[in-house]
Amino acid sequence: MLQLKTFPNVIFIILIATSFFLANKSLATELEQTTKWYQIEYIVFEHLQTDDHILRYEDIPYPVKTNKQFSYVTTNAQPASAYQYTQLPENDMELANTIQKLKRSRAVEILDTHAWQQPLIEDAITPPIKINTEVSKQRTLFGELQLKKSRYTHAEFKLFLTQKITVPYKDMKDWFLDKNTKWKLIDLLTPITSDSTFTATIGTSEIYQNIRYLGESRRIKEGEIHYIDHPVISVIITMKEVPSPYKLNTNLSYVGQ
Repeated sequence: MLQLKTFPNVIFIILIATSFFLANKSLATELEQTTKWYQIEYIVFEHLQTDDHILRYEDIPYPVKTNKQFSYVTTNAQPASAYQYTQLPENDMELANTIQKLKRSRAVEILDTHAWQQPLIEDAITPPIKINTEVSKQRTLFGELQLKKSRYTHAEFKLFLTQKITVPYKDMKDWFLDKNTKWKLIDLLTPITSDSTFTATIGTSEIYQNIRYLGESRRIKEGEIHYIDHPVISVIITMKEVPSPYKLNTNLSYVGQ
């Protein structure tokens, strides 16, 4: 038989549990209202008939790699990380017909294309999508796509199309300080084709040549298709809101991509 003196403790516990549940439910509802899921698609392509002379006044920054968190689009149907999103099949893409038209054109070449779904929280900064594609043995396309949700969705591209060569020494000053080096100054500017006993010890660096850069931002309304023009690198991007594939429960945990 429950003693009368235990009633206050029981009531206190019930009130605490009820308050916790209502607070979690309220926060979950608020997150659901500010978190929207979007399907994002883009195509990056190169204009093959551009006269490089028109780029002589372009302000082109040199690529600087940073150690920040990125998100990635993967072909894995069950990504192992919350920063990975599954690539959608081409027949589920809004830009599927555009891809086929660009493939038939002799004036352009598709460098990269992706389509995926991800959540965006209003006024929150999410890790940018990492873009890194080997165009050929000599050329690489790399950069990022930063997405942001406020009143509208925003997409900002920072893309480099460049030739990448590998040279000895991870840090140039190590060459100056190395009294027993067998490398000459000309060697530091000459691409190496394979690792040697020297480069395995001293490391290597990457140098970029013939750099082409696209840095553009767009405000994108629901379902709009935007064309970002550039003499060499151009982008087509679209975003649309989609239903959330996951349900946010009262303990604020969900299975993300």
